[in-house]
Amino acid sequence: MRLRLVLAVLLTLSAACGGGGNTTGASVDAPARSTTSESPTTTTTTALTTAAPTTAAPAPTTTEAAEPARFDERGPWQVGVATLDLGDRRADVFYPAMIEPDAQTEIFNSLDVFPEEFQAFIPDELTGLYDTTAYRDATPADEAPYPVLAYSHGFGGFRQVASFHTSHVASWGFIVVTTDHLERGLAAQVRGELGGGAENQDVLDVLAALDTLAAHPELGPIADLDRVAITGHSAGGWTAARAAAEEVFDIYLSIASGAPEIVTQKPAIVFVGENDQTVIPERSYELFEQLDDAILVTIENAGHNSFSDSCEGIYELGGLDMLAELIGPEQVERAEDGCVPPAIEPRRSFDTLNHYTVQFLLAQFVDRGTAGELIDTSDLITPLVDFRVVGDPLG
Repeated sequence: MRLRLVLAVLLTLSAACGGGGNTTGASVDAPARSTTSESPTTTTTTALTTAAPTTAAPAPTTTEAAEPARFDERGPWQVGVATLDLGDRRADVFYPAMIEPDAQTEIFNSLDVFPEEFQAFIPDELTGLYDTTAYRDATPADEAPYPVLAYSHGFGGFRQVASFHTSHVASWGFIVVTTDHLERGLAAQVRGELGGGAENQDVLDVLAALDTLAAHPELGPIADLDRVAITGHSAGGWTAARAAAEEVFDIYLSIASGAPEIVTQKPAIVFVGENDQTVIPERSYELFEQLDDAILVTIENAGHNSFSDSCEGIYELGGLDMLAELIGPEQVERAEDGCVPPAIEPRRSFDTLNHYTVQFLLAQFVDRGTAGELIDTSDLITPLVDFRVVGDPLG
């Protein structure tokens, strides 16, 4: 198993991921996951010819009315990916697509996100490739305008850091935009240049990405910017909670993050890792307890990086003990947060995040009936230690 681990980032960990001043440790968002030929979730060499479905609203994966709706499995759309130019930074867009015969999914090398001057210092055995499960610049499906979800990465992250999530959500009939935040991104972390930019630069990044999406000649016409949500992990969840005050956003989701000074009253989901040592769960509960219409999902034995692509690779390696002498045990512990036993297998945490996110978006933006009943999925997907609903978050 070759882990696409970012050694340079581990050597320069210095920033807290949760956003705001009330943090409990320093970390970076884990880099993207690695894949192997044995993994049943990858499609690296599989040629797909399936076109988009003929209806705009995807059907739930149920066979009987009495069965709970499930959205942890891939949706009915194939997924394309395109990159938007925002000037000094980029955004990636995952979208429902029609795929040509013999097309190949895009393989991403996370080494490419590092400044060129640092790439030579990263050992080959700690690098690798992974499958985005999306097709570069594929023809957009044109059945209907699709609701939009904006994704915000955390400290030490980059726009491709959570393809397990962004591509999955797009497969259910949504457009997902994930934006670089250069001032807190991986390159800034490596160079020791975190910070700077305009006030609320992260929120401005997201709004710029939406404006650029709207103007795109192919993707703009299929993006419904009257139905927009925002989500993010760690500092990105804090971005989402703050950006929710903007009129363009109808709902928001927070993943392993805390509450802003002023909490916006819009329907929301708060995802928590039970054993998060970087952004302690109490900070996420603080957000949930101020909301009128919200869902709380606390995943058993999950940690801070249980919501990041690379967690699978770290888990399969059994941890990063081999780096302890090089970078110190404290830094290793932060990188492993949620990614080593007895933590839950990362894929199960991924499945829970994907299920509730898709259900929430479907209920709010597509069809309440299609979304199904909002229930605790502990017996279906992944054990939860806390599942609460206040108000009417599904609308």
